[in-house]
Amino acid sequence: MATVVLDGVNKVYENGFHAVHDLDLDIKDGEFLVLVGPSGCGKSTALRMIAGLESISSGTLQIGDRVVNDVHPKDRDIAFVFQNYALYPHMTVRDNIGFALKLRRTPKDEIEKRVNDAARLLELTEYLDRKPGQLSGGQRQRVAMGRAIVRRPQVFLMDEPLSNLDAKLRVQMRAEISRLQHSLGVTTVYVTHDQIEAMTMGDRVAVLSAGYLQQVDTPQNLYDRPDNLFVATFMGSPQMNLLLGTVRVDGDAGGGVSIDLGSSSLAVPAARLADSPRLRAFDGRDVIVGIRPEEFEDASLVDDTSNAQTVTVNVLLREGLGAEVVVHATIDARAPSVSSLHDEGVFAAESGTPIVARLDARTQVQLDEPAVLTVGVDRLHFFDPESGLAIRE
Repeated sequence: MATVVLDGVNKVYENGFHAVHDLDLDIKDGEFLVLVGPSGCGKSTALRMIAGLESISSGTLQIGDRVVNDVHPKDRDIAFVFQNYALYPHMTVRDNIGFALKLRRTPKDEIEKRVNDAARLLELTEYLDRKPGQLSGGQRQRVAMGRAIVRRPQVFLMDEPLSNLDAKLRVQMRAEISRLQHSLGVTTVYVTHDQIEAMTMGDRVAVLSAGYLQQVDTPQNLYDRPDNLFVATFMGSPQMNLLLGTVRVDGDAGGGVSIDLGSSSLAVPAARLADSPRLRAFDGRDVIVGIRPEEFEDASLVDDTSNAQTVTVNVLLREGLGAEVVVHATIDARAPSVSSLHDEGVFAAESGTPIVARLDARTQVQLDEPAVLTVGVDRLHFFDPESGLAIRE
C-alpha cells in the first residue's frame, strides 16, 4: 500500500490540446478516491498518467516514496482494471487470474494459493475452470478484479469498470468493489462519469471539469458545501435548482437578509447567514440561489406553516416513484444565464423558470395547477453570478 501524490501535473498533447491542468492530489494510504466528471474532463487521462500509460508533460507524480514520472508501467507496482475487462478469451478463469504471476515466474504453488484465495474472496471458486465467454458481465468483472488482487499491488487503478453492466448489476458490483477495497485496504483510484457511483463508493471524491480540478472532499461535503456552480449542479440527481434572486439587507449591517425570487421573498435564517456572511455585501445585487429538489415540500402536508417560507409554482409533470413524487414545475423567478451547465430539465418553459422538487408520496399537487411549496431555507446555497463561486466567508 502507498500514498499517491500528484503535484502540478499537466498533460499537453502534441496537437496542443491541454487535457489536464496543474492537477494537485494527495491520495492517502489505503484511501478510495474517485475521479468524477463529464466526458472529456481529463479524469481517464489523469488515471492513465498514474498508470504510466500516458506521459506527464510537467509536474511530479509520486507513488509511495518514489517519483515515478519516468518509471515504466510494469515497475510502478500498480494494477489496472479496465472498462472492457481485457480478459483472454481462450484461457480459463484460473489462468486469467494467475497470468500476471506466471509472467513473473512466481512458483506454481504460490500462484495456486493466490488464485484460490482471490476466487474465494470474489465468489469465483466454482467458475475457475470456465472461460470468460461462459460468464455473465458481473462475473467477468470479478475475474478482472481477481487478476488485480493476486498481484498484491500498492495501488489499484479502475477506469469505469462498471459501465458495461446493466443498472441492477452496477448497484450490486459497486457495493462489492467498495467492500473488497475496504477489506484489502489497498489505495484505490477509481474513475467514473456517474456521480451516484462517486457518492456511494468514494472516501473522497475529486470533481474535474475541462481538465481542471474543481473540488476534492468527502461525498457529503461536496453535496452540502459545493465550492462552485459546476460542483453544485454536477453532484446530485435531480440536480440542484438554480434561480436568480436579489439580496435585501434590512437596516444596518446586523440586520436580517432576504432574497427576492420573483413574487416570493425568502428570509435567510441567522444560522445560514452565519455560514455566508459575505452575502450582506450583495445588498441590492443579484445572486444565484441554489435549492436542492428535496428542500421543497407540499405546504398542505406541513402541520404548522406559521413559520414556513413558501413559493408558488405551476405543476407541469408528476413522476410517482413509490416512496416519493418528483414534480417538474415552473416558478416566476428569473433563471441565471448559467442554468444550462448540466441541464436535466424536461421542459423548455414558455413562462417562468423550470424547477424540480422531490415531494412526499402523499402530496396532492395537481397537473397544470398552482401549488404552494415550503422551502428549506436553512439549506439554501448562494453563488456569485460573475465568478460562479460559492458565497461564504
